[in-house]
Amino acid sequence: MSEVLDTTVVESKTDVKTQTPVRKCISGCRDTVSLVERVCLIALITLGIESALFFLFWWFEPQHRRNNLFFVFLSFAIGWGVFRTVINWFYLFFITGTNHKKVKEGLSVDVFTTAMPGEPYEMFEKTLSAIAKIQYPHTSYLLDGGNDPKLQKLCQKLGVIHLDCSKVEGAKAGKVNYAMQRSSGEYILVIDPDHIPEDNFFHQVLGHFDDPQVGFVQVVQGYYNQSESFVARASAEQTYDFYGPTMMGMQGLGTTVAIGANCTFRRSALESIGGHAVHLAEDLVTSIRLHASGWKSAYVPYKLTSGLAPGDLGAYFKQQLKWCTGMFGAFSQEVLPRFKKLKFSQKLHYLFAGSYYLEGLATAITCILPIIFLFFGLWAVEMEFTEFLIHLAPYALMCLVISWYVQRWFRHPDEKGFLWRSMVLKKGTWPIYIIGLINWITRQKVPYLPTPKKKECKTFTGLVIPHLFIVVLSVAAVVYSILTYDRMESGVWVMIFFAVCNVILMLPVVVIAHSQWFTSKGGSNE
Repeated sequence: MSEVLDTTVVESKTDVKTQTPVRKCISGCRDTVSLVERVCLIALITLGIESALFFLFWWFEPQHRRNNLFFVFLSFAIGWGVFRTVINWFYLFFITGTNHKKVKEGLSVDVFTTAMPGEPYEMFEKTLSAIAKIQYPHTSYLLDGGNDPKLQKLCQKLGVIHLDCSKVEGAKAGKVNYAMQRSSGEYILVIDPDHIPEDNFFHQVLGHFDDPQVGFVQVVQGYYNQSESFVARASAEQTYDFYGPTMMGMQGLGTTVAIGANCTFRRSALESIGGHAVHLAEDLVTSIRLHASGWKSAYVPYKLTSGLAPGDLGAYFKQQLKWCTGMFGAFSQEVLPRFKKLKFSQKLHYLFAGSYYLEGLATAITCILPIIFLFFGLWAVEMEFTEFLIHLAPYALMCLVISWYVQRWFRHPDEKGFLWRSMVLKKGTWPIYIIGLINWITRQKVPYLPTPKKKECKTFTGLVIPHLFIVVLSVAAVVYSILTYDRMESGVWVMIFFAVCNVILMLPVVVIAHSQWFTSKGGSNE
């Protein structure tokens, strides 16, 4: 039961009669890196970096600057995307497989999952039943923020200890710390109530705690509702690369981070930092504190739980607002004060992570500046459009090639392909990232709210007003420039190109927000 094939993802299902795992291997997904693969990967990344430099050196040539102020803003927006891409490639240099480690018998293990008022009862039936069936002996706890009588009966039926957390402050982390005071397991799995664990979960995870310095072990976070909607599929796609090659690279760097949905902690590690961090980005902050205290982390690249991705735009934007506000806060409040205590690779990672959501500012600039340029003729750049394409094309090609190549480390064959949905949704979230940045600057408090577990069948016009403005004004600016300019100066077509790209990227989000207009009630808007 504890064996794992090194070159495959292993799925487990429970035989109804024997209640034992029925295991099948899914081919096409690797958790090791051969010498040939590593050489190919290094070659591709080297070519990718060269293509990025080829584009950037040309972009910053002095003759391309028309208006220095606007050029700085536009260069930041363009350069930021290239920078983040190169950062993602940086992690790929360090992709490392994870050797399976046999689990000792007799370890004491607790499982914590939380409940909040309003969350669907059926979800807890699935999750708590699955937790009860995990093969390794363990004690399960439901940390109930609503002290729901129905959940009390369900816990009694399944042998789960019900804890009344209705008066406990500190959101999810507060409940975890409350439960730690009323439990004694040496290891604690914190799992979200929408996540259904595999019955061999602990046989894949607990062996890594043989190293006494390992403070937590993280696994892949998968989703079982990806076909529910465009948003569910797109938000799931955003995790494919992260939980495949990126986290394997982070494992090689010793910077695996905790993800609150399905992370297993050593109790003594949590106790050494005063318990689970109470924060909007509670999992990241807990990781920072553990790493700064000298604890190591491990990554098991198997999809051992499946949960719910946000099913609609409202749920997704709420999730992203919480994450981006928390991330900015974690950088200033947690990373900088502990910077000297982190290893060099950890310093780099948390600096990269803390700046991730500046993507919103970069996208906003690329959306707004072309409109200003085309309407008012305030040019930031002066360059031939054909030259622009010639210098951009190698970089764009290498992005596609590297993205295709690293998909061999994605966690399931169904995840492979051109992940255009994730790109559209990410670009369309820029207003939320801007709000998160403003919240951080103004120290605005954002309540910790769990991501809604049910898809709402309604329109979300109010959430896409900025996108509507960008689409309408970009189209108008392009039409205006074509109809009124006597001469299409060098650089005009570059701005038209940016404006058209913005329409292509923003329009799908507008359509998604109004998907109820195009689908029957309760139907899929895939």
